[in-house]
Amino acid sequence: MSKLTRGGLHEIKPDAYGDEPAALAFALAVIAQQASQVEHRNLVLWCLTKTAAREWGRPYGPGLIASGLNPALALIVMARNEDDAAWALEEGLKSRALIAALAGIEIKTPLMARRLSLAAQASRTPCLLISNHRHANLPGTITAWRIAARRSGLISFDAMAPGRPNWQLTLERCRGEAPGQSLIVEFSHESLRFRLSAAASDRAAEAGESIERRRALSG
Repeated sequence: MSKLTRGGLHEIKPDAYGDEPAALAFALAVIAQQASQVEHRNLVLWCLTKTAAREWGRPYGPGLIASGLNPALALIVMARNEDDAAWALEEGLKSRALIAALAGIEIKTPLMARRLSLAAQASRTPCLLISNHRHANLPGTITAWRIAARRSGLISFDAMAPGRPNWQLTLERCRGEAPGQSLIVEFSHESLRFRLSAAASDRAAEAGESIERRRALSG
């Protein structure tokens, strides 16, 4: 998880078409955490196309606040097409003024992926790119993650209230680490930190109890 805040290109891929909003929410949570830790930069660049805005909606201030991100930090670029959005993303990374950059666009050529990767590394800026769930991993990325939405845990004082957001993360690429690792995490909007999901821990504990129970019965 900590590698997601390193300067460079990070790919976030929905597990399925319907997981696109979950992937975006996860990316915003990563940026909210990064914004709480960086003092010498004060902008988050978010590039998207008009087509994406029609399909998934436009950035919404109260929604950003709910994600832990101050809307005043967001510099939103609504581009005509993906080529224009990629150009704006690269130029923003070159400015060295960004806390982080975010885009939900298709990078059409390996050359553009490498240009974005080099710009992000040179400026020491994490660039989170939400890609299509069907596409192959982009070249030049430091990490590549597959994201799936998971049911949030329960709140002790109100069983009907929504709990903290949960995601299942599967590491598909990371320099120096073996791919295929999977975990379920949740995000606290109070502390702006990720942690292993309490719901996942409960399920693991229940599974452990079931194994011990079966052993006791068979023994």
